Amino acid sequence: MIAYDAYDHWFRMDVEVTGTAKGRAKLAEALEAHGWVVTVLDEDGPRRARWLVEAGVTGSRAGAALAARLTLGRLAGRSPAEVDLRLQEPIVHQEPPRGRYFVQRPVGWPTRFGPLAARTRLYDTGREVFLPPGPDIRARAEAEAVRALPGVALPPADGLPRPVGAELDRPGRTGAPVLPGRVAVPLASGLLILALLTGLLLGGLHLGVPAWVVGLVVAALSGATTGAVVVHSAHWAAGPRHSPVVACAVGAVVAVVLAAATALAAGASPKLWPAALATIGILLCGNGLRLLLRGLSWQATAAWLVPALLPILLVGLPGFGFSLHAFYLDGFGLNREDAQVPAIWQVIADGKALVVVAGPLVAVSLLGYARHLHAFRTFGGLAVASALLFVAFSGALALYRSQIIVPASRAAATAQQQARDGRQPAPYFGIAARRVCLRAVGEGGWDGAAPVADHPYLVFPAAGDWAALWDVRTGDTVNVKREQYRISDSTAPSC
Repeated sequence: MIAYDAYDHWFRMDVEVTGTAKGRAKLAEALEAHGWVVTVLDEDGPRRARWLVEAGVTGSRAGAALAARLTLGRLAGRSPAEVDLRLQEPIVHQEPPRGRYFVQRPVGWPTRFGPLAARTRLYDTGREVFLPPGPDIRARAEAEAVRALPGVALPPADGLPRPVGAELDRPGRTGAPVLPGRVAVPLASGLLILALLTGLLLGGLHLGVPAWVVGLVVAALSGATTGAVVVHSAHWAAGPRHSPVVACAVGAVVAVVLAAATALAAGASPKLWPAALATIGILLCGNGLRLLLRGLSWQATAAWLVPALLPILLVGLPGFGFSLHAFYLDGFGLNREDAQVPAIWQVIADGKALVVVAGPLVAVSLLGYARHLHAFRTFGGLAVASALLFVAFSGALALYRSQIIVPASRAAATAQQQARDGRQPAPYFGIAARRVCLRAVGEGGWDGAAPVADHPYLVFPAAGDWAALWDVRTGDTVNVKREQYRISDSTAPSC
């Protein structure tokens, strides 16, 4: 009974192993502990043997063969035996003598759409089972679907094996061209997203009539292609016959309606376009994390995610000081302790700061795509991974400057100019500075530059006995005791 876990591609390797019997046994144990299958074909004396190694690789098909060879070399380098690779060829999973199963969670969909939802791979656990044929293969597959394996996360207790391959072919449809699910689902989804983005572009940019005609034609073509892809997908081709012409016409009409609806929505709400792009970015980031963490144990998942989530946790801690308020008050020579910020505005400012501190999480998601493409298996792949990290963190720094530092500095400069012009500055994320005049009512006490009675000041909200002031004329800062000064609003040129 053989079960493989979470590998996407498999290869047969004909290898010649040199070493003592004990050294060869250690190498075989290492290969089997990695989830590979070792079959001894021939023993040529006490120090030489010929093995058939069935090697699995997780990730993209591109580079999978090289990844399998490099993994074999790495495992062999840790053992006393030496390996010479003679032949390598991919395994066709539908060939005998083994049946292939995906292990998935139960799908709670209606009868017609349940198999379609299952073939989207959204319910897959990442485990694959390969078993020799026999009368009890289904029972053995169910047992292997929930069996714990060393080095990987525990499988779900309700995992069910789903056979892959020839069960989709039914009599009467063998001559119809069939697109496999791994091609049909991404293609149809991409065409649908193209129609939606076309509508958002038309409505968000307020283009003319020719652009609308071109955009709707593009949407209709994408919808017609989507209909053709759906009718030739493995799920629909296995059922009753559907007319491709009708499917294309329905797809074109649906796509045009969707594009027009999103265009009208984008025209009515200017913020819909950036919100849609942000949603797509979140989905791409989430998919990258899924590719990175699939098949890993919770310890390995924590090792990847905790460093990326740490900045997000820190930004929410009380008194951490990472917000727009610090940079705004810095323009007046003050810090956050000099002004009182309402809690709700602190939360809002920290929420905007999350856009920046989520940069490491984006970088980790990019590493998920790099891992899926086997980017870490070669020296060139390491360069690609380093470039992805550089781009992610450079983008985070650019966001930090453009979304936090620059807007806060501009808001401070605008408030200063408004105060010089005799106007009350506009509030900024809960900080409502007021243009005031001072009059001492006793022996005044201050901290900083001496207050001048005829100079207008900006006073910032504070909860203590001291008020933080900024001199409109000189730009100096001073703290005064509230009970020793009469503070009154003023928009006159001088006090």
